[in-house]
Amino acid sequence: MKKAMFGALLAMATMVAQASSIKDIESSAVVSGTIVLAKDGTVQMAVVDDGAKYGQPIADLVRKAALQWRFQPVLLHGEPVVAKASMHVRVVLKKMSDGNFNARVKGATFGDSNADSADTLHNAEGNKRIPPKYPEAAIRGRVQGTVYLALRVDRSGHVVEAVAEQVNLGNIGSDHILKQYRTILAESALKAARQWSYAIPTTGPLAKQDSWTAHVPVNYTLNVMNAPKPDRTWVSYVPGPYTPAPWIDKPDMNAADALADDAVRTDGAGPTLLSPFNHG
Repeated sequence: MKKAMFGALLAMATMVAQASSIKDIESSAVVSGTIVLAKDGTVQMAVVDDGAKYGQPIADLVRKAALQWRFQPVLLHGEPVVAKASMHVRVVLKKMSDGNFNARVKGATFGDSNADSADTLHNAEGNKRIPPKYPEAAIRGRVQGTVYLALRVDRSGHVVEAVAEQVNLGNIGSDHILKQYRTILAESALKAARQWSYAIPTTGPLAKQDSWTAHVPVNYTLNVMNAPKPDRTWVSYVPGPYTPAPWIDKPDMNAADALADDAVRTDGAGPTLLSPFNHG
């Protein structure tokens, strides 16, 4: 386990060191796990899935932060209950001027630990037939990145509004060039997403809403043909600016990119965090 931990930290250091002259670049991972909430909304247990994958110091950082969080008590029939929820925590690693690395919890999202729950939005099967097209200009420029979308879904399950909340690029360059490529990737993702549909909540507190907001990451990764799928545990990128979706009452820029690959997060699902993400 120590060898795996050292390898993970060395990989992080290498990714950042290679681009240490670029002030905006950061490396991060979305650490997944579960939390158990006491009746008063405090976290009585926090578990990180496969902690060795991220490195033990990172797993310990997430657990320590999670145990200091406080949530709005979860109610069942009007009474507070002990509750379990999934968590996805974005941990950001940056190289400091003294050569050391600083790790911090940037944001987190929480949801029902049951992936088959009818309380939340789920991808319709037809979405698989409408994948975003990798833009030719991005392929020529060898540009990679992730577009984080906010989608408003009506009661028919169709996307009626769509916004690219953030675009993180795996490339460096001038602000002007990066802005162009962010626009190119965002337009590609939005064009596909506007054709998507979802199975809407049929049970739980969200079922009676007129519409819902789904948060979805879209990855653009250039792979060598027949090569193994790249390890995306730790990814280096230049983070893009945050653009809130106009229909969201309380947008949260810290949670915009705290999503696991291929995830769909439904606004309002899961417990409501009342305390800061990072107490340190």
